Amino acid sequence: MKNFEEKYKLIVKIGNALHKFGCSSLRVETYIQDVAKHIGVEVSCQVTTNTLNYQIEDPETNERQVILQYIPLGSNDLGKLADLHKRLRQAFKDDHDYETITKNIDEVMVSKKLYGELLLAFAYTVIPPSFLALIGGSTITLLFSFLMGFLGYVITKAVGKFNTSKYTLEFYTAFICSMMGCLCKCFIPELDVIELSLASVILYVPGLTISIALEEISFNQFNSGTGFLFNAVMIFLKLFIGVYLGMSVGNYLFDLPEDIYVNEIPKWGHYIALPFLSIGLGIVFNTKFKDMMIGLVLAAIAFWGPMVFTNNLGWIFGTFISAFLITFLSIVVSRWRDVPPSVYLLQGIVILVPGSRLFMGLSNQFNDDPIIDNPSIGTSGLLMFCAIVVGMLVAYSTYYPNLDNRNEVV
Repeated sequence: MKNFEEKYKLIVKIGNALHKFGCSSLRVETYIQDVAKHIGVEVSCQVTTNTLNYQIEDPETNERQVILQYIPLGSNDLGKLADLHKRLRQAFKDDHDYETITKNIDEVMVSKKLYGELLLAFAYTVIPPSFLALIGGSTITLLFSFLMGFLGYVITKAVGKFNTSKYTLEFYTAFICSMMGCLCKCFIPELDVIELSLASVILYVPGLTISIALEEISFNQFNSGTGFLFNAVMIFLKLFIGVYLGMSVGNYLFDLPEDIYVNEIPKWGHYIALPFLSIGLGIVFNTKFKDMMIGLVLAAIAFWGPMVFTNNLGWIFGTFISAFLITFLSIVVSRWRDVPPSVYLLQGIVILVPGSRLFMGLSNQFNDDPIIDNPSIGTSGLLMFCAIVVGMLVAYSTYYPNLDNRNEVV
């Protein structure tokens, strides 16, 4: 590849594809640097949640190109990210020309999802009851959470079909599901609307986004880190306002009795709920089946890891060591499977991060009997985030002793 125009166009194409499939800004920059080194150019790039800026220079010809782009926020498509990663590694290994590499990228970009609409509807339907089974709840609330999950799928498709702004999806889902929960409670007073509402939107709680934000800030990626952080805050606000308004209107219209929290889920239910939750997340994020099964092991570490150390060393240490193990094993297994570590990291970290626990703390706003009886849930959530971020950093520094010169960590 000798043409400078081909080189800079290839770098831009790869960067845009990685960003679109959900790579964090830190990993996009690292990957771009690796590609630039391979094709013989120097590149400086700045990646944020909505921008990709490049300055590319050929040291032999002194040609230079500056590219400034505004692009939509990416989404987690782990199947396409893994496919793109493999194709690019193979293409550079075989020294393919520009046309062949760009053709491979285009094929990944336009490829179909791994799972059809039926399986996607199944994933949306099982995630809320799986989550509810893990935190505890009544049997009747658990059964109705299947309905709320499917309703969330219908709302998601309706927003896409009628070209409604995707930025209001979280609010519509939270508001409609809360209203429907109140309507159902009219006929079944034993229903716990608070738990039902929170479980119905758990897929949208941005715990992973907050962890990515804190990780990037820890690596001095302040532009992208603060972008992710404020994006997560906005999602939290939309979910909170949606649930609050939905329950307020529902209580006004139907004059509902007070919710009473009851846990009727047996302990063995966790062994059924966790695999379904992990598989559901894998389907939503388009993870390949083999990678999904490996991610299930990390999900088990995320759920039971903190519990193992709670009695002896405390939940903060348990969260730290769990985050370390999840991140380190993700890196190790990704080298074996030749896929990006984020493919495995997501399934474990999503369950470990306290985004859902912080959101459950909002039940204090509705009821004097919160789902989690923890008056300092905000402080504990912050400590948990810190433990997760430090655990991830220690895992990276253990595998890559020189973090500034690590390679292929996308």
